[in-house]
Formats: sequence, structure tokens, C-alpha cells
Amino acid sequence: MRAYRLLVLAALGLCACVRTVELSSAIEPARSGVGRSTEAAGVVCTPGLLSYREKADFYAFELGEPLCSALLRSVEASYRSAQRADKPYKGQFGRVIQFYLHRSALDVRSLPDGSVRVSYSVGVAVETCGRDLQPRARKLVTGNAVVTRRDANPSDVVKEAAEAALQQVADDTLRLLVAGLDGPRVAPAPQEPVPAAPAR
Repeated sequence: MRAYRLLVLAALGLCACVRTVELSSAIEPARSGVGRSTEAAGVVCTPGLLSYREKADFYAFELGEPLCSALLRSVEASYRSAQRADKPYKGQFGRVIQFYLHRSALDVRSLPDGSVRVSYSVGVAVETCGRDLQPRARKLVTGNAVVTRRDANPSDVVKEAAEAALQQVADDTLRLLVAGLDGPRVAPAPQEPVPAAPAR
């Protein structure tokens, strides 16, 4: 009985040492410079994606909502409008984009010189469905990042690597969706002019 209690206490101690890193939910793709579809799109982030928690060594982060938010913004940049929907019905949207988590892998290492190396890779399956909810295409987008920093909080390095990979996923998803658009498009918003440098 005493050995069992020691095991439980040891497990609780390990759990208490895990540092949870909070990822940004404001990641959005770079502008594509092309017109969006005139259709409204429904966005489905599947339960497996939304509930996923990544963990390596003593670091962890909730992947679901930050990833889904980035993907939603990619759809918003591709279609006239985009709305999350758990269970869309036939005819509710012109297109339905479903996202499935394909893979997620985090590696955190302390190097001999005192620096921390974090690598993170994530893959998302993007399935485009028509108004009738029948799948039209399914492709994979990926994000990969490796960050090595010295004299930095390891949690910050984990955050930087994970968010860099999510940024790649958002950018690649936008490119994929834009390449698959058919039919009429909304004209792209004009680029904001870059302020001129002050005269010296």
C-alpha cells in the first residue's frame, strides 16, 4: 500500500511539473492578392482536432482552438464569408471545408551549449465539400518549424516553434483553397499604401 502511495505521489509530482504553453488564437494567413469566392463557406474543425493536446517532456499546449482559428481565417480569406458549424446541413453553405488533424509532433531538447532546440510539425487534412455535403477534394497541408535559442525561457521557444508551424499551415491552406476556387469572385481589397519615410 505504501509503495502504491509513493507511485501516486511521484505521478502527481510529474504532472505538476508540466508547463502549459498558451498559443496565440490570432494567427492569420498572409494576403493572397486574389479575389475571394462569392460563396459562403461552412468550416468544420473535427472533434479530434479540437480536443488535441500536444505534449513533449515537461511542455504541453492545447492545439485545437488556436489551429482551428487559424484555419477559419484562411477560409475567410478565400470565401465571401466563413462560419464555424459543428454539423452543417445540406444547402446551408455553398461550400463546406472540413479539417482533420493528420499528425502533430513536438520535440524539445537541451543542447550541450545550454541552448534549447524545439522542433514542431503538424499536418492537417483539408476536405472540400459541395452544397450537398459530398466531398469534392481532400488534400494535406503541413507546417514545420525548428527554433534553437539560448538564454531564453524554453516555454517561449516552444511557443515560437508551434506558432511558426501554424502560420505555415494557415498560409498553405489559403493557397490550396484559392487554387481550387471556381465560379465568380469578389474583387480583392486594395492594398493599403505603405507610409512614406519622413524627410530628413
